[in-house]
Amino acid sequence: MKACIAVIGAGGKTTAVRSLAHRLSGFPVLWTTTTHIYPASPEDCRLRLANPTAAQLTAALALPGVVCAGVPAGEKWTALSPEVFAAGCRGADYLLCEADGAHRLPLKLHRPDEPVLPAETTHCLVVLGLSSLGRPVGEVVHRYALHPAWAANPAAPVGVAELCFCAEETIARCNLPKENIRLLFNQADDERHIEAGRQAAAALARQGFACRVGALPKDDAFLAPWVLGG
Repeated sequence: MKACIAVIGAGGKTTAVRSLAHRLSGFPVLWTTTTHIYPASPEDCRLRLANPTAAQLTAALALPGVVCAGVPAGEKWTALSPEVFAAGCRGADYLLCEADGAHRLPLKLHRPDEPVLPAETTHCLVVLGLSSLGRPVGEVVHRYALHPAWAANPAAPVGVAELCFCAEETIARCNLPKENIRLLFNQADDERHIEAGRQAAAALARQGFACRVGALPKDDAFLAPWVLGG
């Protein structure tokens, strides 16, 4: 396996995984989760495997292209068994793992058992959604009550300081070297969001982290080479 990329945070994780999958699709790629995902759409992958055996997944990854695999759990899929996941690690050149859940909100705080990064993780992409800017923390931060001040005042608006806090809280849980972590301030859809993203990115860059501000649906060509260190 060349790399195991865990995508965590909120505000565009699935879009980021989809982008990475498309850019890496000339190789055998496994798209999976340690939490829950909606299975990839047929146009985003070569094959979808629901609850595969280790042998089935190994055979599927013998060819180039994206294989989305997981265990059905209602409308979503959840994590593969350790045996099948290990087979995926052996068979894939690139493993893309959505390793966090945020209930479709643009920011997130984490319980002690979150996020769920695979032990094989080599690179981590932290996504933060700038659509949260100016909105109440109680409406846009998943598990906002884990921050005592936000629990006491859920109407407090999200600004640059709140973006930085969510970024730093997430980084602290990665357990990876700084050079293997990327911070994407996503959803930069207008000048106000771009400027807030730039301020937050500059603050984290001063701590030694690689940061970008962007809007993935508009421009994602940078993502794969940047995440992988290019």
